[in-house]
Amino acid sequence: MAGKSLVHSLKALRLPASVGNKALNLRQLMRLGICIPVTYVCDWDAHRRYLADDTSLIPELQAELAHIVSPDGKYAIRSSANIEDGLERSFAGQFKSVLNVQGVDNILQAIWSIWSLAQAPGVHTYLERHSIPDSQLRMAVIVQEMVKPVFSGVALSKNPVTGGDEVVVEAVKGEGSRLVQSGITPDRWVNKWGYWLEKAEHSEIPIHLIEQVVKETKEIANRLHHPVDMEWVYDGQELHWVQMRQITALNSRNIYSNHIPREMLAGMIKPLIFTVNIPLINSVWIRLISEITGDLGIQPEDLAKSFYYRVYFNMGVFGNIFQGLGLPAESVEMLMGILPRGTGKPSFKPSGKTFSRLPWVFAFLVDKWRFGKKMERGLKGLTPRVQATPYQNLDGWSFSELIAALERHYQLMQEVAYYNVVGPLLMMLYNRFLGNQLSKIEVDSNNFDLTENMAELSSYDPATYMRELNKEFRSFSPEIQNRIRTIGFDEFRKMDGVGDFPEKVTEFIERFGHLSDNGNDFSATPWRENPELVMKMLVDFEPSKDAKGQKVRLIDLKSRRSVGARFRLFYNRAREFRLLREQVSRLYTYGYGLFRYYYLALGGHFVRMGLLDSAADIFYLTNQQVHGIASGAQAQEDYRAIVTQHKSDMERFQNIQLPTVIYGDELPPVRDSSVDVLVGVPTSIGCYTGKVRVVKSIQDFSKVKNGDVLVIPFSEVSWSPLFARAGAVVAESGGLLSHSSIVAREYDIPAVVSVEGATRLPDETLVTVDGHKGEVLIHKS
Repeated sequence: MAGKSLVHSLKALRLPASVGNKALNLRQLMRLGICIPVTYVCDWDAHRRYLADDTSLIPELQAELAHIVSPDGKYAIRSSANIEDGLERSFAGQFKSVLNVQGVDNILQAIWSIWSLAQAPGVHTYLERHSIPDSQLRMAVIVQEMVKPVFSGVALSKNPVTGGDEVVVEAVKGEGSRLVQSGITPDRWVNKWGYWLEKAEHSEIPIHLIEQVVKETKEIANRLHHPVDMEWVYDGQELHWVQMRQITALNSRNIYSNHIPREMLAGMIKPLIFTVNIPLINSVWIRLISEITGDLGIQPEDLAKSFYYRVYFNMGVFGNIFQGLGLPAESVEMLMGILPRGTGKPSFKPSGKTFSRLPWVFAFLVDKWRFGKKMERGLKGLTPRVQATPYQNLDGWSFSELIAALERHYQLMQEVAYYNVVGPLLMMLYNRFLGNQLSKIEVDSNNFDLTENMAELSSYDPATYMRELNKEFRSFSPEIQNRIRTIGFDEFRKMDGVGDFPEKVTEFIERFGHLSDNGNDFSATPWRENPELVMKMLVDFEPSKDAKGQKVRLIDLKSRRSVGARFRLFYNRAREFRLLREQVSRLYTYGYGLFRYYYLALGGHFVRMGLLDSAADIFYLTNQQVHGIASGAQAQEDYRAIVTQHKSDMERFQNIQLPTVIYGDELPPVRDSSVDVLVGVPTSIGCYTGKVRVVKSIQDFSKVKNGDVLVIPFSEVSWSPLFARAGAVVAESGGLLSHSSIVAREYDIPAVVSVEGATRLPDETLVTVDGHKGEVLIHKS
């Protein structure tokens, strides 16, 4: 044997880097004490000599293999390239494995076949797509003792499609190659924090084995500090791990959720409202975050996106923020509201990052502990400034005057918005603390009178005034009541025989006229502009029963020794912030509603310029478009057509059902009731519309054109070049780790597998592949 060894045992004290990433990953498992089969690796120096047609290579390899290979033993021969199973790209699905190989000569032939495949067109296409020169590819080959498989499968410590923190297990009876390459749909289990989200019914595979797979997968990922994709084999006695790679590209897509926004910005939001409100509110959240983390370079528009005119928060950005604080990334899933019932919560162990932020956290907590007085002083200064903002008779104002006034008012409202976010958050926090104290003395917080003797709260409650005005209205004779119901507001104000009732109603409108159906939508008509509607609400007001007297009061608790200093602290803080919340909410709603009048004045200018049909159409433009037109910098467009399109879309999408969570920035497709649907398992996120091209064998390869939807029964390594042309993939069989799923994720194209009857679709059929829901929508010609 000439020169250095070409074949190395993973048990060797020193292992050269030339054994490739897959071998090094197995070496990691072995060092962790994880059970792996006896494994050798032929390094990539042998591959280099193969490419150079070195005739001495064959006898050297034969001699080295003869020393380690048992004549009766069977081996798995696998690729282990230098750029395979790396941090950026996994190269998964590009190279094949050869199983059940017996004898030195057959092992050499298997090694040769893997080396030759490294020069295959599909590999070249993959390299080219990722800007990797062919010359950088170096191929080592693993020689691993076969484990006699009773059951085989894959396990992933994170969902590779959604990035969710859950262990996904797919398994088959017999060899795992059937799962990855041979068109078999595996049994499937999904476990999240110890709870089963999905279990294979009537599976031959015992649940205790799957539980062991889940447990060891979690342990391996935790000890390696990164998510893993594992292959395992069970021989009837012991669980063996045969491959391991890091899951790549988990953070390549944004993840959006409307779990929180739908409570704050419910329903559909017009373009102008979205492009004013989102920067205004998100700048507050960024300010709050930066108080703990410092400037992270986040922009307001990074935190939210509009899908079909609904607001979604970008939870991927929030996840990065949490991880920057040393918090578990799984905190995002709790905020996203996607935790199914029955699941627990992830455990949190402080990290070095957490402790490094403690000075900032401490300063933040001190500031918020003193925030009540700070907020009181702030509102005292802001209230007269907001109330002094002019909003009437703006039609004569010029573009420059209106834009300057908008800028001033926006900056003013940013200050108000800060208090309007922090104040209610602190109120909820102190209410929770108080609730904990009440539970200790067996008092339901919902049955406790927190606002006892807080008469000042009624001045912020329109219902209190409505109740009194309605009571006075009902004191009039039926004839007067009927007349009030039928006359207009102007006539009502001049009405005789009702005392000062008209003046009281006018005062009510002046006080609460800024309110509307939606306080977050300044395009909504406020009460002050529709006094007849206010009159109708007043006369039709149904007084509710006041249950306050039935509630437990503080005076009832004073005799209890357990009501001590801590209780009184949280009681006083909760009351303090309840009043502050009402004050800031009124100020913010009033000030925010004033945007309406400046934009309507600008809309009036646009009407006179012939750009819009009505001033209110301005609400269907974006804030950027409005400022561009006003400054003269906006290129001339058909703004009427833009408005018409938005109005049409908002009507069309009014009643559609959207998912709580959307993966990626693409609009999820809207299913028309007339569209036929095939259902499968989503294994690569995205949406794509294109024409079907059914491929059942190599003879069909030439049919596939760029952008086609590739429809297949299953795929193998030799089919990889097709994926470079496809816009999406639909397979009749397979799971998360089938070849078609792996390669689709590598090429970043949508994929849906286990779609029964997919290959019966005629070529040229127009379909939309929804990799979010696992649906294939069939459009009628």
